[in-house]
Amino acid sequence: MLLGGPGSGLIGPIRRILVVRIDERVGNVLLTTPLLIALRRAFPEAELDLLVSASKLSLVADLANLIPFEKRSFFRRPWAFWRLVRGLRRRDYDVVIDASHWHHFSASSAMLLALIGRRARIIHDRGEARRFAALLVPPPDGPEPEVETKLRLLWPLGVHAPLEPITTSLGSSASAASATRTWLEDHGLTQQVLVGLAPGARKVDHRVDPEVFAALGRFAKGLGAIPVVLWGPGEEALAARVGRSGEAILAPPTNLEALASLMRRCAVVITNDTGPMHLAVAVGAPTIALFRGGDPSRWGHQHPPHLMFATDGRSQEEVVEAAARAVQAQVELALGRPPD
Repeated sequence: MLLGGPGSGLIGPIRRILVVRIDERVGNVLLTTPLLIALRRAFPEAELDLLVSASKLSLVADLANLIPFEKRSFFRRPWAFWRLVRGLRRRDYDVVIDASHWHHFSASSAMLLALIGRRARIIHDRGEARRFAALLVPPPDGPEPEVETKLRLLWPLGVHAPLEPITTSLGSSASAASATRTWLEDHGLTQQVLVGLAPGARKVDHRVDPEVFAALGRFAKGLGAIPVVLWGPGEEALAARVGRSGEAILAPPTNLEALASLMRRCAVVITNDTGPMHLAVAVGAPTIALFRGGDPSRWGHQHPPHLMFATDGRSQEEVVEAAARAVQAQVELALGRPPD
């Protein structure tokens, strides 16, 4: 069932669109950004709203009209939840899209879809999806980047958008740049080429051996770059270990904006399969992602200058050697050295 573009289709003009993505994970929010960009391009005259976790608004600033969502409100402040729903229903959306993952049915997202959407409700076809919407998007037939699968949600609207990289403006503000510049000046790093090492991950079983990051830090230093360990809450001991063994400087404690700003300053960022990996790609930093147990063909970003590398079944030496080649290419580019 095709609805057509603005001014056509079975439901008439598409004037207002709502995308629902209430997951609080950094990577999951960033993976939705190409969908928002595609909607902007396909329906430039329509109002585009995004219902997104209140803690992740900064990741998608300028991509849509942002509506903060507090998942805990349903239990702690139900009156606030229902006030939000009533307000969104009054928006009278022509299209509401549930952009949660295709492989996992999200009851909360589907419920919001049904409560808010009065006309076209679009959802991935899985679980109990048929109870909440009529416009069902089939899952991919085989391995497919998650960004591409998100763009399938446009098919019922007659839109087949090209694959695009994820993006964010986070970390580009004058205040964030100033704070990063001050830290670099304080440590004598203003003119240095930085290599970011992010050895942490929310899922511990997705963490590659910290010695891999330390070895790449030592390698980067041998090339004339300065390795900097990027870390988050609860990763202090891990960061200190990599810093000592990798002859690296520890970044200061950061929030998301400060981390994004520092990543923008790196010639290359080396990460595990985790939220900071998506953030590094989104800010435009060349990224080397080491996937332990994850699927780089789905969750990775397979376009230059990024390298998505599966470590399963490979020795530590093989992983370091493969990543080191990519590190060298980016560092030499940043130093202005001609390639070999």
